Amino acid sequence: MQGNNKSRTAGDGTSSGTPARWRRSLRNALQAFRKRGWLVLASFLIAFLVLCGVYYVRSLHTASTILSLDYEEASKGLTPNRLRFNIFEIRSGEVMEKLIEYAGLEGKITPDELSECVSVKATHDKSISGNVNYISTSFIVSFTNSRAMGNIPPEDMLSLLCKAYREYFVEHYGFNHSILSFDTNDLKFNDEYLMAVDLLELKCSQLEKYAQLRSRESKNYQDPNTGATFSELEQRLSNFYNYDLAKLRSYIIENSIAKDRAGLVRMLDYKIRMDSMTHDKLMAAYEEDSKGVQMYDAAMSAVVMIPVRDQNMQYYMSRTKTGMDSMVAHAQSQLAGTAEMMGQIEYNGYLTEKMKASGGTARTKTEKADAMIAEMEASLDKIASDIRAMDSAYQSTKGRNYIGFSEDTITTFAEKAGVVPSLLFAVLIMIVAFLFVFIGKLFSDKEKKA
Repeated sequence: MQGNNKSRTAGDGTSSGTPARWRRSLRNALQAFRKRGWLVLASFLIAFLVLCGVYYVRSLHTASTILSLDYEEASKGLTPNRLRFNIFEIRSGEVMEKLIEYAGLEGKITPDELSECVSVKATHDKSISGNVNYISTSFIVSFTNSRAMGNIPPEDMLSLLCKAYREYFVEHYGFNHSILSFDTNDLKFNDEYLMAVDLLELKCSQLEKYAQLRSRESKNYQDPNTGATFSELEQRLSNFYNYDLAKLRSYIIENSIAKDRAGLVRMLDYKIRMDSMTHDKLMAAYEEDSKGVQMYDAAMSAVVMIPVRDQNMQYYMSRTKTGMDSMVAHAQSQLAGTAEMMGQIEYNGYLTEKMKASGGTARTKTEKADAMIAEMEASLDKIASDIRAMDSAYQSTKGRNYIGFSEDTITTFAEKAGVVPSLLFAVLIMIVAFLFVFIGKLFSDKEKKA
């Protein structure tokens, strides 16, 4: 029994002795630091000054600017053409290749190595409060020179980087120019002549709408090379549509020019039948709506007033629509549809009669139609080319306003020397040194205890 009690007492002493040993080691470590206070202070100052020197020397090889996004979609984290915006594309291979070309560093550095010289961070923290996220529209872009740059100042490299990224941004995220692409092979001359005219008409309509959009955006914009405006291009397209294409279509119809007259007649007959069925459906819907309007209670056909509240929470009587209003609007849309279908039916019927009445087409007339189509094709291609050239110049001018770059963000000596981060690093070094001393004392006490 006595042996058991001694064993239990020894165990309790070991358990309670561990915290005491830690406190004793901590006290000894603090005493060691106090005894060498001047050495500790000198070490701290040396570490702080060395770090400040490193930051200052690095700042001499670093240039910074603030990149600002100035367009409506930026606040939603989108590009001008509503794609997701990613600021780190400024370090992409394509931008770096442009920068290498502009700086004349071919063969001296790779795009991956050059991207390591670029750093980006938002000017504000994304997390504002709770679950609210802030989408930054401005970023600090820094460029740090490496040996491959030679004597090129970091400010020059940063300026070239801004130029390369602006060109990349406008090229990839400006307005979609695919509608301006006009391939002459789009016109399939194996098809009927009237189909070729329809394709030309469709392309002309697309280009005209594009020119109208640009004309509304900037009425006073003039091409820097030719002085032309989008309004002038719009007028050229309008003339092409109303005169040139109309003349070509009229010539083909009046001379019954077709590559497969029997096949064209069958296609037109089929289209007339389909349009007639659509016309009958629309007319039936219109008649049903008309009956419903006539059957509507006369008492409900008058203006209906209901009480509502204004901004000052005061009641007033406001007019509201009745069920008859919707029925009338629907009936009118059906009637407009029937008129459109009837126009298509009459036009296709006229074409069918012309093709059936014709016994054949002289070769000279067919050759003239081919020449006219080729001329129209070249004319429309020229207009599309002029729009592309003007639009590229317009987008380049407009794109300069998408992205702005400010002056150098590092202005004071304290910022260049990195006083705050140097101080924090120096404190961290002292904490690590103290932990080493404390651990050493702890193991030393443990060996003495053993």
